[in-house]
Amino acid sequence: MLPMTTVTVVIQNSPYKENNKAWHALRFAGAALAEDMAVRVHLLDDGVEVGRHSHKVPEGAVNLEELLSELIECGLEVRACGMALNDCSIDESAMLPGIERGSMKALANWVKNSEHVMVF
Repeated sequence: MLPMTTVTVVIQNSPYKENNKAWHALRFAGAALAEDMAVRVHLLDDGVEVGRHSHKVPEGAVNLEELLSELIECGLEVRACGMALNDCSIDESAMLPGIERGSMKALANWVKNSEHVMVF
């Protein structure tokens, strides 16, 4: 049996932008989990907003808060950049359960120990 492939996904965009990068990143994370990959998501810059509670979901859009919560329950590891949380004035208590405060050092370690890195 082959060892599990590890992929790190970096999300830099806030949710519900016209380009849907945050949604596509979470879709990819879910697909990778379904393919038995170890998946880790690092929320960076405006991407920390993806992990915040109580988004206003635009009409017709997928609820990213629910999707992210489901993925965490399925084994997705998620960290939010501590500096980005500070810059966006987001308290850790405003984040979804299961999201840890991260750092560039922690992200570098994830990247070092991943076979693949995807940036959205």
